[in-house]
Amino acid sequence: MMKLKYYEIDEDKILEEAKRWKKVAIKLPDGLINYSNKILDFLNENGIEAYLIANSCYGACDFVMEEMKDAIICIGEAEMPYLKQDKISFIEARYNFNEEILKKTFPFLKGNIGIVSITPFIHKINDCKKFLEENGFKAFIGKKSRRLKYNGQIIGCDFTSAIEIANKVDSFLFIGDGFFHPVGLAVATGKEVIAINPIEKKIYKKEIEEMKEKILRQRYAIISKAMKAKKFGIIISYKIGQRRMQLAKSLKKSIEKKGKKAYLVLLNEINEKINYLGYDCYVSTACPRVAIDDFMRYEKPILTPIELQILLGKREWKDYEFDQIL
Repeated sequence: MMKLKYYEIDEDKILEEAKRWKKVAIKLPDGLINYSNKILDFLNENGIEAYLIANSCYGACDFVMEEMKDAIICIGEAEMPYLKQDKISFIEARYNFNEEILKKTFPFLKGNIGIVSITPFIHKINDCKKFLEENGFKAFIGKKSRRLKYNGQIIGCDFTSAIEIANKVDSFLFIGDGFFHPVGLAVATGKEVIAINPIEKKIYKKEIEEMKEKILRQRYAIISKAMKAKKFGIIISYKIGQRRMQLAKSLKKSIEKKGKKAYLVLLNEINEKINYLGYDCYVSTACPRVAIDDFMRYEKPILTPIELQILLGKREWKDYEFDQIL
């Protein structure tokens, strides 16, 4: 196994996939991209011509057709089954831990528990469920959607496996690192979320609720700022798992019915360029995290499709939820 930061990847699988092609490109998420030279050295030493795609990588959906001239090995992510293509391979990063670490969560758990996780930790989800049940808890794992490889898996644009069991559970246990997923889980389900980070060996509960409230305040302020907008740029992504053209066209019609102007804007990378395109506001049909995570980078407000519905009076604020690509 090859060590990357806290995680491990199966170097035999990388080599097996790479040997299928004369030349391969590798792609890594931002958290692992500084290890790219280690992977390239490994492939070169084994006679494989390889290079790095250094564009953004927000998940297993983040590919444009121009990148696919050569075979691509995506390191760290789990495959999206419905986007399966012969020239794209996925080698998951994993973090191995003992499920007994869940003992730390026992004082915070009550009632029926829904268990969710993300790629580096998902391989332990069934062991974690068994451990909870052996210690007197009733635990549930939701079924995957077409975009997810594993039951119980969540990603930033798909909380299906949690929503599917939300009516059966009193709270959720998130196993993984970072805050975006557990906060999104709390918004998507309306349930209390307890997060355990196996790397830090820390429990987060109050922090998730506080961050959820902070994000909701930020989003309310962004929607309020966008109320005065007259010209809307509707962002459409080139990326194969994020391209929602029909949704963009539908949003354009909705805006125009309100007497405002709307324009379709195709982008590969969403960056500070949009500050200078002349629109008062943007609606992103690309990765849902763009509007939430990166809003400070932009002078103009960026809304999600759901936030546009609120702005146009088609949805109440109390029904706010994160945008999902399903």
